[in-house]
Amino acid sequence: MAYTIIRSNGTTLTTIQDGTINTTSTALGLPGRNYAGYGQTLNTNFVRLTEHFANDVPPPNPIKGQLWYNTTAGTLNLCPGDGISSASAWLTLASTSSGGNTVLGNATITGNVHSGNVTADYAFNGLTITVRDANVSGNIIATTAEITTASISSLNTQTITTGSATTGGTLTGDWTVNGNNASGGNAFSIQTGNITFASNVYGVRTDRYMWANGQPFTPSGTYNDANVSSYLSDSVGGFAGNIFPSSVTTSSIKGGGTISGIWTLATGARLQATYADLAERYEADAEYEIGTVVALGGDKEVTAASELSEQVFGVVSNTYAYLMNEAAGSDATHPAIALVGRVKVKVTGPVAKHARLVSAGNGLARAAKEGELTAFNSIGRALEEKLSEDTGIIEAVVVVK
Repeated sequence: MAYTIIRSNGTTLTTIQDGTINTTSTALGLPGRNYAGYGQTLNTNFVRLTEHFANDVPPPNPIKGQLWYNTTAGTLNLCPGDGISSASAWLTLASTSSGGNTVLGNATITGNVHSGNVTADYAFNGLTITVRDANVSGNIIATTAEITTASISSLNTQTITTGSATTGGTLTGDWTVNGNNASGGNAFSIQTGNITFASNVYGVRTDRYMWANGQPFTPSGTYNDANVSSYLSDSVGGFAGNIFPSSVTTSSIKGGGTISGIWTLATGARLQATYADLAERYEADAEYEIGTVVALGGDKEVTAASELSEQVFGVVSNTYAYLMNEAAGSDATHPAIALVGRVKVKVTGPVAKHARLVSAGNGLARAAKEGELTAFNSIGRALEEKLSEDTGIIEAVVVVK
């Protein structure tokens, strides 16, 4: 009567006829009924099972779940499927020395893993690994994956590196850096290179006064409302401290800017300007050219001065060093009127250098003739001469009374 060999999962492995022995279904010899010398075969099987087929190559005809001790590598291996004869395809379960490796396919650990050092040569995909407290004496290297603060609540380490100074990396999220203030340590120290800002990030924001190398912080570069106004502020809405820039400018001379608050020039300090006249905007009854002499009157606040007008008020200017009432209107509706200082003036007829000027009508000026100058019609004095009879422009000093 033939023997039918059933596997652990209930399937048939093989059928052994009477008087025969099967040596092809497994790495063991399986004797049939009345096989002569079956005792030697059974004893050999016992030895091989005891030593886990110890050899430098896998046993022949292995079946799934079979153990094999690799005498060359000193490791115990598991066969992952029937008939696998390649040693590299077997799973390494354990090492007999501290320098060996244990390689598993998919491992589910429900208890604790205790190890002085765990090395993972392959990525962990699709699952979450939660570590309460891990002490790592070597390196943690993540070449393509991410290590996030959502996964690590606290990380205590001396070095975090991407591998080299030239290999880039990314920190994402809101990070806080605390230094050892008790011993004067730095919270954040840049050894080489610079801090740079890309995209629409404009600068460094700090709640404390910033210094560089023990000296007052002197920023360089181009600043405007978009990138500096919210970064130079204290808790009450103003900048507290000192700034020592060599130049503060808007994008252009006509670009303009705004200084708010009450400012005081310290002793010995001064403001210097390229131009020389003091001007203020007044509403005019027409659009007037630069150098036009105006008087109080007309439909608006000022109009073109008539001849020898005692209401003469100033000269239309575009070279003012200081402009008052700037927001009143534009040059077309509210021209800047020079009230005192050096300014270009439209004149008619010859004018001697240093001659006193009076209005000539139609917004022009001329040299005052003998006997016609009063304290009320004087515009100012010419700083250069004009020899022609026609209309021209000269530079004069205006002092309107």
